[in-house]
Amino acid sequence: MNAAIEGADVLTGGEEQKPQRQKRFMQNGKKRGELIFLSCMLALPVLQWIIFWLYVNVQSIALAFQDVHGVFTWNNFVQFWEEMQATTGKTIGVAVKNTLIYFGVGVGIQLPGALIIAYFLYKKIWFNRVFRVLFYLPAIISGVVMVAAYRSIVDPNGPLYELVGILGGHFPPEGLLANGDTATLMIVLFVIWTGFGGNMLLFGGAMSRVPIDVLEAARLEGCGPFRELVQIILPLIWPTICTMLIFTFTGIVNSSGPILLFTNGDYETTTINFWIFLKVYGQQGAGAGGEYGIVSAAGLFFTLITVPVILLVRWALEKVPSVEY
Repeated sequence: MNAAIEGADVLTGGEEQKPQRQKRFMQNGKKRGELIFLSCMLALPVLQWIIFWLYVNVQSIALAFQDVHGVFTWNNFVQFWEEMQATTGKTIGVAVKNTLIYFGVGVGIQLPGALIIAYFLYKKIWFNRVFRVLFYLPAIISGVVMVAAYRSIVDPNGPLYELVGILGGHFPPEGLLANGDTATLMIVLFVIWTGFGGNMLLFGGAMSRVPIDVLEAARLEGCGPFRELVQIILPLIWPTICTMLIFTFTGIVNSSGPILLFTNGDYETTTINFWIFLKVYGQQGAGAGGEYGIVSAAGLFFTLITVPVILLVRWALEKVPSVEY
């Protein structure tokens, strides 16, 4: 009798465990399906990275340690460091200084400026549609046209010189873009003037997702525009700000302006981008270029410097809690 009861309990336990085994089997199958799906989705970008980045850059890295005959040498790094220590002309030292200036302008002026402009447009101030077009217009018009218009404004015979002359001031007679003390500043001003469009649209798109109920509740509590921007808008769009800051730091070495169109790198206006251009393609009447070794050495040097900075910035930004809504 007892044996029969124990047998029945065993059978009952087995029947109770069967649905659990089926459930675990289904969960394992679901996980396998997700793993296969993710592997298929990641296969294409990984393959693209291997072909178009790893394969190409392996050869570029090797060029840093080779001379023109393919023999191992450290001369590329020696030449790069010697040019790094120079302080005049189209040298890498001047290029680094100017690149950092453009990067600082991008982080300290363009991003905050675009954020403020986007906020005022988001609040639908008077003529907000007109201002939206005006601020984004430089991003639509060809860069060559914008440079030509800007050059005509700051030209010695242009309206800026006439206005300053009426006010009793004076500028260098050779022109602001042909003077080593003012050329970089004028290009920086051009970059600021034409650099709000894309960032403004991204910030505006992020602000448009902010719940209206939150803003209405804050307004009922007596929240003013400045407090609304700092304590409500900024926390709610923080993920967008983080992404744009990380992208900005990722492109720190690429920070530049239209140097070729303005000065061709003269008057100490060259940047890292333009310095690489000169080394690879040469300059009309001043060499044939093709200095791939020193460019590769410079790329390795700047990579070793900027990657830790980017990772540190990303780590610091991720420490700031984001608001989900």
